[in-house]
Amino acid sequence: MLIVMKHSHKKARPSSAHTAQLAANIVGRLDRSLVLVGLMGSGKSAIGRRTAEFLDLNFTDSDQKIVSDAGITINEIFELAGEAKFRELEYRTISTMIFSEPQVIATGGGAFCSPQTASLLLEQAHVVWLKAPPETLLTRIGNTKSRPLLNNHNPLATLKRLNKEREKHYEKAQIHIDTHGLSTRKAMMTLLQTLDTHLARR
Repeated sequence: MLIVMKHSHKKARPSSAHTAQLAANIVGRLDRSLVLVGLMGSGKSAIGRRTAEFLDLNFTDSDQKIVSDAGITINEIFELAGEAKFRELEYRTISTMIFSEPQVIATGGGAFCSPQTASLLLEQAHVVWLKAPPETLLTRIGNTKSRPLLNNHNPLATLKRLNKEREKHYEKAQIHIDTHGLSTRKAMMTLLQTLDTHLARR
């Protein structure tokens, strides 16, 4: 079941008792990992870390795990072996992570566009698409030199193209969260409230 959540600026901040109960509800029903997908700059790492902390779960960034295991940067993997090889490494890394205890996982922007990886995640995880306009994403990213796909003369045009190309893949996620205009905390709370509803309906 697809759940789409749009934020409201008029909602009061939840009480401590409410948030504690929300966390308990989610953890009690969370039978598999929570996986965040979306373009770079959508908030996967920042929101993922806060969500994991809130739920007292481990947080793993799949890109960071790949870099740690390979001993070289993602840029270097792209340059030395190409994107296809990187996607192979990415699938193997995510496969290992997904079959461990439930945790919060932030994936690279292109991970969910791989049919093999997307199929695995949709079957074995709760997938959340974090989205925002390309202009917002670029502002959040800042320095684009560390991003292989954005290391060019017009990163905004590249983000717009990627957004158009990948949207059809991201839409397959069970939960959609618009992070535009939200602080990390507000985005996290929106995600958690939507996840709670999603889990209650399963």
